[in-house]
Amino acid sequence: MYTYPRFRFYRGELLELALATLAVYAVFLSELGWFISLRLALYIFLLSFLVYVPHELAHKFSALYFGYPARFKLIPEFFILTLVSTLLPFKIIVPGTVLITAFSVTRRTMGVISAMGPSTNLVIALASMAVGGPYARVLADISAWIAFFNLIPFGPLDGKKVLDWNPILWILLIALSGFMAFL
Repeated sequence: MYTYPRFRFYRGELLELALATLAVYAVFLSELGWFISLRLALYIFLLSFLVYVPHELAHKFSALYFGYPARFKLIPEFFILTLVSTLLPFKIIVPGTVLITAFSVTRRTMGVISAMGPSTNLVIALASMAVGGPYARVLADISAWIAFFNLIPFGPLDGKKVLDWNPILWILLIALSGFMAFL
């Protein structure tokens, strides 16, 4: 049985998560143009929150479940890169990450923790598709894209850790997210 650290946030963690979410919001706004209606701006903020925050919290809370202290950390260089991408034709969303404090984490545990973020995005996408409607469809599409991108098995992305742990699960997750993203 696992020992559960307190499910809490560290000092400054929620502020860093809020700043990261605002950076994600800025990226989405830059795709639509900066001068949009208040209603659409609020929808884009809600969308930014729903595709980013649950993904990161899934990593944090699954690490806590396994007994590892974890916190969301804004990475200044990546935060700036995310903001700069609002001015570029291609977009980058990497303002921060969940850091796990441990001397060693098994490949299985790291794979499970890594799979939780994209899996959360897939649940959001599936639920949005079930709800239906144009706004829910946009949420489903973006959630699926974020899951798909995060499952690319490269560098620090979730996909590499999931593939190293369980190739069959990785194939299932990337196939589902790819199908949903390109649907």
